[in-house]
Amino acid sequence: MSRSFPPRGGNAMIFIILLILVFSITLTFKKLSNTSTRFMHGIILGWVLSFVAFILYLSKFNYYYNIMHLVFDFSPGTWNYLVLTQFNPQMLIRLLNGGVILFHCSLLCFAVSFTRSLKTKWQRTVYAAAAVLFVLQLVLYDPSVHIAWQNSASYHALFGVLDFSFKAVKYAVIWFSFGLLINYYANYPKIKFLKNLTLYHILGLIPVTGLHLLLFPWAPQNLIRTTYLPGYYNYLQPPFGSSPLMLLILPYAIYGALILMIFVVYKFNAIEMYRKNRDVQINKSIDTATLGARAFTHALKNHLIAIRSEAEYLKELHADNEETAYSVNLMLKSCDSALGSINGAADKLKHIQLNLQPLALEVPVRKAVEQLGAREHQITIDLNVGPTNSLSYIDPQHMEEAIFNLLENAAESLSRRPNGRIAIETGERNRWGIIRISDNGPGISEENLDMIFDPFFTTKSSINNWGIGLSYCHKIIAAHDGRIEVESSAASGTTFTIYLPFI
Repeated sequence: MSRSFPPRGGNAMIFIILLILVFSITLTFKKLSNTSTRFMHGIILGWVLSFVAFILYLSKFNYYYNIMHLVFDFSPGTWNYLVLTQFNPQMLIRLLNGGVILFHCSLLCFAVSFTRSLKTKWQRTVYAAAAVLFVLQLVLYDPSVHIAWQNSASYHALFGVLDFSFKAVKYAVIWFSFGLLINYYANYPKIKFLKNLTLYHILGLIPVTGLHLLLFPWAPQNLIRTTYLPGYYNYLQPPFGSSPLMLLILPYAIYGALILMIFVVYKFNAIEMYRKNRDVQINKSIDTATLGARAFTHALKNHLIAIRSEAEYLKELHADNEETAYSVNLMLKSCDSALGSINGAADKLKHIQLNLQPLALEVPVRKAVEQLGAREHQITIDLNVGPTNSLSYIDPQHMEEAIFNLLENAAESLSRRPNGRIAIETGERNRWGIIRISDNGPGISEENLDMIFDPFFTTKSSINNWGIGLSYCHKIIAAHDGRIEVESSAASGTTFTIYLPFI
């Protein structure tokens, strides 16, 4: 049995709108790896459902042919194909209303999730409220509910009130969502690429939301009426095309949205290139700063290996002389200890590649404190995690090691002091995350404060200390777009303060 298909051509506008949707999807991340991305896909899914169901529903009314041909460039063959194809009108109404409701609920949840402007408790409250709003509207505008209750006068009165309320909520959600995004862009991101990312999220949502409002200012809507004959219903025409001005604007709005979306996608690619180049620059900066240090440690290691080899030869040569053997063993132990320290320093001076991810400040702090607590039982460690819902882009492994280096230095300064105490606290100030590490040790002299972050600068006499730790901390924190400051005095001890930008 053969089946006819509509002739090709004459449907450019439909493909343009679908192309806009494809571009919109590319604005989201490739993987559904976080909550914001899932809500962004909910926005796109709602757009697709409402648009496709809307076109199919309009095909049941010949009145709309001229409008569809004018706005969407439908050919007669395509229109006839849609008219003759059997679709369940009630299911199309459900898909249309469900898509519109999903679009606005996802937009609200995306704005709340992406900006993290609310505390976790309030975020969950908004998500729950959006879910309740979604379900209530699905039930209210479901054709089956109208069929069952349409003859009730009290139902009509209640429906009128709820319909007006939900329409008001829809527009309030749009204004509130864009308000959150614009406020977040204007006040919060401290990292350049993150600020640009926020801007292009806003620019990407403007044409998607604008077109949706232009097509569906009336939706969700009751589109069914009962008749005197059981099982027969009147399907109502949606208020689309009644405004000549809207029909005049719509084609230009679609083309304008397409141009803006292409621009946004181009800028997104530019941001990705910037991020990749930025990572390369960070790595080059770290490598360049430590190149001389790595060469120095390599040369020193070669000399120590040569000394150790000669010491082993002397040990064999004077095995019968206990005094000489004892001295040679001390030399071997010193060489082994020095080689271990050099290997540890070399590990810190290797090529560093950061794996940044949104993370709370307390995560690397708690791990570093646990690591220190297992070693330093005689020192009192106080941890105070401030109340904050904000996250920073952090490499967990390197940041934990940097914080541990600071804690270990503090512990070493307290090794000969009774009642040694280390205080660690996290907090925020002006959208910057703060990690403060204080001790009541002997402090750092004023003349040494300007040099403590230089590679191989150390005031410790032990052969195990090479002055690498603080230099490593400084470079890791700088690679996170942060900074580290130090205050010290003999009376009050030393305080290191790390500042990391919130996202």
